[in-house]
Amino acid sequence: MSVRHFPLLGSSIACLLLSAAVVADEAFDQSLSIQPFSHASSVEQKLIPDAEHKVMIGSVRRINNQLRAEREVRATGELLRATWQVHDGYEPEEAFRDALRQLTEAPHTLLYTCEGRECGSSSLWANQVFNNAQLYGPEDDQRYLALRLDSEPQRFISLYSITRGNKRSYLHMDQFTPSEAVTEALYPTPITLLKVLKREGVILLPALDMSKPDAEPTTEWLRLLVRMLRTDSLLRVSIDGLDAPALVEALKVGGIRDQRLNVGEPTPEQGVKITRIR
Repeated sequence: MSVRHFPLLGSSIACLLLSAAVVADEAFDQSLSIQPFSHASSVEQKLIPDAEHKVMIGSVRRINNQLRAEREVRATGELLRATWQVHDGYEPEEAFRDALRQLTEAPHTLLYTCEGRECGSSSLWANQVFNNAQLYGPEDDQRYLALRLDSEPQRFISLYSITRGNKRSYLHMDQFTPSEAVTEALYPTPITLLKVLKREGVILLPALDMSKPDAEPTTEWLRLLVRMLRTDSLLRVSIDGLDAPALVEALKVGGIRDQRLNVGEPTPEQGVKITRIR
């Protein structure tokens, strides 16, 4: 019996499969909270609809054979994982900053950031946190940041970048949408605020009700800002927002010198913008 070949049919099936893959990639990208860095290629994309997930808010370490961070958010929800390889000639910091710029355009709460060895073991981040061995590299060449997007729906974003020993650089993002919003109060550390302010030149905070300075979370944000400014006694800032004058007065009461504080513009109407004065 002769064997009949259908080259056109085979080509059609291949085209259909390729088209389906392209459509799936586009749908995945549209579900992400950022546009991928233009000088990077997708390496891995994964959707876990009902994941039991931990957002690490601190450096990672192993204690009694268990993965631990200084703080963690544990919840169940949709987890999108995306890994990109940054093209040669571009630094992972460029991809990291591009993602961070897009994320911080929306209402958000910065939770934690670290660089280099202060983040902990790169092997733990790669193999235990993100389950992607490609992200393992020298600990001096890693960066991590966690934040919460406070728009609807609530989302937690974890960004991690690494340059491996072979000089290939990667950016990874976990986008986690809890099935039920996490209602516990979450704040960054003063050091995290200071690092981002020095690196990016600006930080955005949620709206504070300065008419009720003794109310939570206003009291906690004031405490964090005072501690941040005390950590670097030479730092000068300009504060924008409707409540900027009242916030500046509250910081003075907290012991921050008048010369270090400047009242800026009354915008944004919602939230507070703090800019480093160089």
